[in-house]
Formats: sequence, C-alpha cells, structure tokens
Amino acid sequence: IGVDYVDITLDMVRGYEESGGRATREALDEVVTRLDDAGLRIERANSLNRHYEETFLGRPGSEREIENGQINAELCGRLDIPLMGIQAFQASQRAGSLGRTHTYVEGRGGYTHLKVDLGDALDQPQPPGTPSREDLWERTLDIYRNIVPVAEKAGVKVAMHGNDPPVPSIDGVPQVLHDFAAFDRLFSEVPSANSGMTFCVGTRYESGEDIFEGIRRFGAQGKLFHVHFRNVRGTIPAQKGYEEVMPDEGDLSMYRVAKALQDTGYEGVIDYDHVMRLTTDGPAGREYIAYCVGHMRGILQSLDSE
Repeated sequence: IGVDYVDITLDMVRGYEESGGRATREALDEVVTRLDDAGLRIERANSLNRHYEETFLGRPGSEREIENGQINAELCGRLDIPLMGIQAFQASQRAGSLGRTHTYVEGRGGYTHLKVDLGDALDQPQPPGTPSREDLWERTLDIYRNIVPVAEKAGVKVAMHGNDPPVPSIDGVPQVLHDFAAFDRLFSEVPSANSGMTFCVGTRYESGEDIFEGIRRFGAQGKLFHVHFRNVRGTIPAQKGYEEVMPDEGDLSMYRVAKALQDTGYEGVIDYDHVMRLTTDGPAGREYIAYCVGHMRGILQSLDSE
C-alpha cells in the first residue's frame, strides 16, 4: 500500500517487558531484520510512559529506568534507528479516568471512533499523594538530562510526544507537557540539536492552539522530528472534548497541514497514528490503515504535482 517506514514500540522487542524496559541488541536486531526483509525501515522506536513510571512518581527504580533509556538510545544508534520516542507522564492513566472520559461511538456508515469528554475531569483539586507539577517537571528534565547526551553520542534523535489529552490536569492530577510553551521550556532547559518533538496534529489541535503557528515555530527551530497526521473534530477549550475521526472529515484540512510541513522544510514521515475500525475491519484495523495511507499518499502526490 506504499508504506516505506515503520514506527515501532519497544515492547515489541523480545524480553523488553520482562527486563523492565531494557532492550538487547540481539532482540532488537531481530525486529530490524524482519522488517528489513520486507523492505521496511524503522523510523522511530518508541518507549511508552509506563517505562518511566517510577521516575515520574519519584519511587525506587528510577535509576534503573533512566539507565534503560540510555541503553536503548545506544542500541538505536548501533542498529541505525534514527529516532527514539519518549512519552510524557499521562494523568488520565494515573487518575484512572480513561473508562469515564474515553468512549467509542459510531461515525459515518457505522465505523467506530473515539470520543473524549473531559467536562467533569477538568479543574479538579489535586488528589493526595499525586506528584506536584514542579516535581513532574524536574523528573521529566532528569530523564532528558541523562538520556539526551547519550543519544547525541549515538547519533540518535529523541522525540517527545507530550500529553494526550493536552490539558494541565485530569481529575486534579497534573500534566506538564500539554502546550507549545511547555515544549519551549523542555528544549531550553536541556538544549540539544538531537532533542525535538513528535508533532501530534490531533493532540495539538485538540488543545485549541494554532497548529499552523506551531508548525512554523518548531519547524524554524529544527524541532519537528516525527508527525502524527491525525484529524479530529472539536477542541477542548470550546467543547470540553473532541472526537478522533477519519482524516477527511475532521475540522482540519490535512492537505493544508501537509503543505505547512512542506513549507517549513519537514523531511520526516507522516504517521496515521490512532487506529479506528471500519465496519468490516478486524481487530488490527488494517482496512482503516489502508484507507489512511491511501489518503496520505494522495496528499503527497498532490504536493508533488505543484
């Protein structure tokens, strides 16, 4: 269907979860080789926020998690994986809010997509025992201060996704990487040409900020490393929620998004991101993926024709 690059999560690697989030060269090479045999190259190896949970929460085991991140960055360099992803602390998982705020609904023709309603999860008091905003900032920066220099030496870039949903707190649990200003702080506190962002179009639009201004702003800084090319309907400031919908029926013109990325000199991949289900789809959502890839390839061909 025209895919050249793939984005993996490190929990696909044999033995990774059992070791607490540490890959081995042999096991990671198995994944690289299998994909290479199919003519595919890994563009990003993504660690998930649970792989840094002890660090975010200030609990024993933090040193091991950070050491794991350093080793994983070194391995990415040895196996020519150019980008390693890091996820922010997600309050919705910590607060146990997902079952209440996230539901699946039917869209056009009966396909299934996500609807998020944050109406009663915003502006709540902070629960006892949860980390403070500044504690979360310091712990996030601690991860970066220790991993980014190793990634630099290995020739690997580090991409931060940020919070999803992009709000300051959920059910009172703080989040720190929810807007453009937070990314500015991250990049200024730990300056490095190898530190940038996964620019999630859907998340950034949901936040109510101007995604085109964000593309120009971070593109000019050379901080756009990876793009989640997802469309949504609604913003949190206006509707207290949003719906993740097919790429051609959300609020954004995805052609305009791609054109803005091209204009700023972005040369990375565009990733269809969250998978929905067509009415005849299986659990993996392969028909939906094929639909998204065809839509994106059409946009790229339209840009080329100009």
